[in-house]
Amino acid sequence: MLPFHAMEILKHAIPTPPELPPGFEPLPADLTAKLLSLLARTSEALVGYYQNTESVAVDRKADRSPVTTADHSAHAMLAQGLAELTPNIPFLSEESSTEEIRDRHNWRICWMVDPLDGTREFLERTGEFTVNVALIVDQRPLLGFIAQPLEKQGYLGIPGSGLWRCGGTDFDLVSSLTPSVSQGESIRMLASQRHSPKRVAALTQLLIGSGLPVERVNAGSALKFFALVDGRADIYPRSSPCYEWDVAAGDALVRAAGGEVLSELGLPMAYNSRDTLLVDYFVAAVPSGLHLLPLLEGAQDLFNKSRDVHASNVLEDTGNG
Repeated sequence: MLPFHAMEILKHAIPTPPELPPGFEPLPADLTAKLLSLLARTSEALVGYYQNTESVAVDRKADRSPVTTADHSAHAMLAQGLAELTPNIPFLSEESSTEEIRDRHNWRICWMVDPLDGTREFLERTGEFTVNVALIVDQRPLLGFIAQPLEKQGYLGIPGSGLWRCGGTDFDLVSSLTPSVSQGESIRMLASQRHSPKRVAALTQLLIGSGLPVERVNAGSALKFFALVDGRADIYPRSSPCYEWDVAAGDALVRAAGGEVLSELGLPMAYNSRDTLLVDYFVAAVPSGLHLLPLLEGAQDLFNKSRDVHASNVLEDTGNG
């Protein structure tokens, strides 16, 4: 399968924001440009922390996952910046307090944000960390952006409108991406080095049912979604827990590319719709991998039945990897 083809378009030809359903106040016409600029500034700040590790304090959350000064700083920048851009749209972040999100079930629209996805990768200096921002409307992502700070690039997806790669000082140099739907001679399945080897092996066995060999493609944090939408991978089954803010922006990218992101029930992912924000399992596929989705039906049931075997892996990389 050939990678997606990038077609350069005019500098500063920033895509317009999505149209909201009836009953919502229209988004500002310059929202996308200002959002990209905000994410570029946030990325630059994170790079500053990354290059000055002695300034980064590390703490632990209740689930034992790490949180750093950089996480909190990026959260504060995005919370303030998005409040200025869209004062009437609430903000739901990995670093939000319980009090700040108490009324989230009443929100038909919200920003869903992971200020620093891949904190472990950040601390281990692999460079594989991202900033994830999605606009959720009626439980679906209408816009998603993932920034890769060290590479000074990001991907913007607006389902139904298009998919773009963004670079430049303010992420204002954009290239439209056109997906290839051709299937290759192997299945390229995304995983992380942190994912349970037994679960990855089980997923591989299911995909082998297609009659093609399975090639494992490793990537950390939300960079796995980059590999999907730029043509380096076909399918990404996530077999270990994460949170909705880890998925939402990537969901928008995949859908903008013509793919699907399904929950353990085989239904399109829905956001801010349940009592918990924890995601046990999902599978994302771009057009070249859509035909593989039926092979993974029941995968979550398989893992549930063997929960005793995998119990030690359940929180192996929650919110990271």
